[in-house]
Amino acid sequence: MAQINVSTIEYKVKQFFQTLTLDILKPSDYVYWDKINKKIKELRREIALLNSLDFDNPLKDLSDLLVTNPKILDILQLLIAHTPDKIYFEQANKYIDFKKDKLTISKNPKRAKTIANVFIEMGLIEFLKQVKNIEDVIRGILIGLEPNARKNRRGKKLETQIKILLEKTLKEIKETTNLNLVFKTQMYVKLKSEDKRLDYMILVNNKPKIAVEVNFYSVSGSKPSEVIARAYPELQESLQKNSIHLIVISDGRGWQKMKPVIYTAYNKLHFFMNIKQAKQGLLKQSILEILNI
Repeated sequence: MAQINVSTIEYKVKQFFQTLTLDILKPSDYVYWDKINKKIKELRREIALLNSLDFDNPLKDLSDLLVTNPKILDILQLLIAHTPDKIYFEQANKYIDFKKDKLTISKNPKRAKTIANVFIEMGLIEFLKQVKNIEDVIRGILIGLEPNARKNRRGKKLETQIKILLEKTLKEIKETTNLNLVFKTQMYVKLKSEDKRLDYMILVNNKPKIAVEVNFYSVSGSKPSEVIARAYPELQESLQKNSIHLIVISDGRGWQKMKPVIYTAYNKLHFFMNIKQAKQGLLKQSILEILNI
């Protein structure tokens, strides 16, 4: 390393970008078409009922439909692309609890009328007048919700990769040192200002020793910058007061246009790497360094 003509940090930044993983999803992970088709099939009867809505008397007809088939609420929720279970309109003192109302609305025509009126006030019924086939609209909305679903899939795939990597790495270290090493996921550590939940915690002889924080950024922006430049350095300092070290594994194409932040990461964080670097041995090397082996 000392023979390299560029500075140590410049070399580390160069290596980081040379080994960057742009995405961890396969083409087959990008859109779950089978899941979309399955959802459409599950709601086909309710879609047909809503397609038959009487636009000359929408309040009464939609109220009656909700009472006789509460599952229509699932269609209405999708049509406004609202994924949480609840929606509030504070100024109008109105709300819809999709999960709860679906269970109780069949016995409460007054509540059904209130909910129907909310959707009319939203302008949904006027929109549906222009729609030839509600099923096509639902299919389009489900595809539109896929970006958030992809984010969740990335998170799960990343979690699986890191778990496998930690298991492999700790096993290798234990074979040569006989140390009692285990790791736990989503473990809380009591810090001075808060109880902090950490992605992974490596325990040595049942004592927290190394926290491992992991993230994957598909887009550039203020969030990755804030996390790397401020949040993690502050966390590192807080953990050190508890004799706990921090390793940060971060990756994704979001870093491509954020080279200055990576410089900051190597200036402020003691152990920082991407997924490929971790797999190529840097994670093991960092753990050994922390354990002074």
